[in-house]
Amino acid sequence: MTQANPFRIDIPDEALTRIRDRVAAYRWFAPPEGGSDEAWAHGMSTRALKTVVAHWMTDYNWRTAEADLNRFDHFKANIDGLDIHFVHVIGEAGGKRPLLITHGWPGSIYEFWQAIEPLAFPSRYGGEAADAFDLIIPSLPGYGFSGKPTTLFGQRATAALWDKLMRDVLGYDTYLAQGGDWGAMVTSWIGKNHGVHDGQGGCRAIHLNMIGFRPTPAKPTTEEEAKWLTATQAAMQAEGSY
Repeated sequence: MTQANPFRIDIPDEALTRIRDRVAAYRWFAPPEGGSDEAWAHGMSTRALKTVVAHWMTDYNWRTAEADLNRFDHFKANIDGLDIHFVHVIGEAGGKRPLLITHGWPGSIYEFWQAIEPLAFPSRYGGEAADAFDLIIPSLPGYGFSGKPTTLFGQRATAALWDKLMRDVLGYDTYLAQGGDWGAMVTSWIGKNHGVHDGQGGCRAIHLNMIGFRPTPAKPTTEEEAKWLTATQAAMQAEGSY
C-alpha cells in the first residue's frame, strides 16, 4: 500500500519577498488612445487593477492565510509517480462514510474550507453525528501542492488516480464522490469507470453541481426535456464564461 506522508504548508520568506518584489516592479500600461484609466471597453481597467494590487500588497497577510490552511491535516502520496496533495479529515463518521471532494478550475481545495467542519462534525452545527463524513480533498494534478504532470493529463486519468488514492493509499473499500466544474468531470469519470460492481469496491455514488456527460447531439425525448434543454442552452449563452 502506498504511504501517505504528513505535509505542512510553510512557504519560505524569500519566496514571499520575491513575489512581492515582482508585483511592486510591474510597469503600468497606458490606456489605449481615446480611453481612460477607468474604462473597460478595451480590456482591464487600470484603476481596477491597481485596487487589486493594493489589496495583495497591503491588506492581505499570507501568514494568516497559511495558519488557516494548516487548521486541517494535509498529506502527500506518490501515486503512479506523481505527488498528490490532499486534506484528510476523519470526522464523526469515524472512517465509515468517506467522501471524496474535487475542486474545479481555476480553484483549489480552499473552495471547501467553510464546509469541512459542518460535513465532518455536523453535531457541532445542530445536525446529527450519523450524517457525518470523512473528507478527502485532493489538489488536482498541477494545482496547489500536487505535482505537475509531464504529459497531457485529463479528467479520466485523474479519476483513476483518485480511485487509487481512496482505495490503495487510504484503504477505503468503497466511497462517495462529489465535484463541481472540472471536478465534476473528474467525478463523472469516477462514476463511469470506478463504480462498485460485481461485489467489488469502488465508488458507491456521485454528486455533481455541473453536468458534463450528456448525449451529443442532445435528443430530448419529452416536452419537459426539450424545455429544459432550451433553458439550459440560453443560460449558458448568457452566463457561460467559456
